[in-house]
Amino acid sequence: MNEALDNRIQQFDLVDALAEFAANVTFADLSSEAVEAAQIFIMDTLAVGIAGVTYDATDKALAAAKLWGEGSNRVLGRPGVRLPRPSAAFVNGTQLHALEWDGLHDLSVVIALCAPVGAMAAEFERQRISGEALIVAVVVAIEVAVFFGGDTSASPRFFRPSAAGGMGAAAGMAKLRGFDKQQLIHTLGLAHAQTAGTMQAHWEGSMALPMQIGNASRMAHLSVDMVEAGMTGPIDFIDGQFGYFKLFESGEQIDRLLAELGRPFKVLQMAHKPYPAGRATQAALTMIRELRANEPIVASDIASIDIHVPPLIMLLVGRPATPDMTPSYARLCLKFILPLMFLDDDIDPRRFDKATFSDSEITRIGQLVHIHDDGNEDRNALGPQRMQIRLKNGRSMGAYCDTPLGAPDNALSKRQREDKVRRCFELGLVADHAEQFIDASNQLAKLNDVSSLLDLVS
Repeated sequence: MNEALDNRIQQFDLVDALAEFAANVTFADLSSEAVEAAQIFIMDTLAVGIAGVTYDATDKALAAAKLWGEGSNRVLGRPGVRLPRPSAAFVNGTQLHALEWDGLHDLSVVIALCAPVGAMAAEFERQRISGEALIVAVVVAIEVAVFFGGDTSASPRFFRPSAAGGMGAAAGMAKLRGFDKQQLIHTLGLAHAQTAGTMQAHWEGSMALPMQIGNASRMAHLSVDMVEAGMTGPIDFIDGQFGYFKLFESGEQIDRLLAELGRPFKVLQMAHKPYPAGRATQAALTMIRELRANEPIVASDIASIDIHVPPLIMLLVGRPATPDMTPSYARLCLKFILPLMFLDDDIDPRRFDKATFSDSEITRIGQLVHIHDDGNEDRNALGPQRMQIRLKNGRSMGAYCDTPLGAPDNALSKRQREDKVRRCFELGLVADHAEQFIDASNQLAKLNDVSSLLDLVS
């Protein structure tokens, strides 16, 4: 890069401040708690990517990627598969979001890890990456994703996991490549030029929903490769005439988001999804779990289920269940998810098929579910939520949830999060490697070369 470009960059205070922060974060800046959190969520995210092979949309993504040429990079949960690096990132990212099981930054509701980790996993074999370097890159990726996706004053129009997540993925990849501040700025500028993903795929429950994450992971590789080749990108991509906060978000809270970078590191505010369903369903599933812990509830005894939710929940998961819905749609449908939980006492991703969607008992219970808008004025609130269950004998029981299981204030135990990893490995057909993977993940900061993880997850 050159001095003229550096002088131009300094004209844009927001860009300069964001890049200055991202470029300068080192492992020494991280507390032991932040390191541990990063290890936990890297483990969780990679494991979820393995389980993603159970959704046939990921097979189609892989089939498409194979048309783009042969390569040498391994893919999560796909023994024997080798693809070009960007194509491997595409399949990784698609699998990571395929089951709606990936973690998120709880306060901003930004799914901040799937696009970055999908991209980074495809970088493991290109260069030698230490555990410390991976942790720093993931921490930076989360910060950048939350910066771009955390302006929650308006309802989402674009799909934040791919849009904001893609910007985070690009920043994380720039850290892995050892880019300086100028190179990082041009990486983000080129990522902004390629940002894509809308809520239409979410609204319809299309296979394009996880594909948008795969595209974001691939885009991160394209961005850093172009910068290495000498290409530059737009610079005023935050609040410029057609910057991110003019096109994708309202931009009303940029100064707050900038001031909160690393204060604290957002990896400390990440949440697990204990069940493979949309984040907007997790509070309802938590309430059922808590009610059943106090007293058995037999599905055949239920007369009605009323759940009172904020407007965003109505938008995201208050949709009707139909026999011909897609798995992506069903994972975002409370009228399907709740009956499944009542019948199975769990959410099994293998149950998202035509036979289950047409099951008469699932349909019957779904018709008893009534979802009400609680009038919450915060258009992006996920809670609190209330549930009232009435039984045929006239009894009624209620529950309230502001912090669903997996949220930072209601975190999964060590056993619970590791059991989730074991389950993901069983679903992904490499169960024998689960314990080795858990042990390696818990010692991630000490690894000299994280490519050894691919021996366990690929």
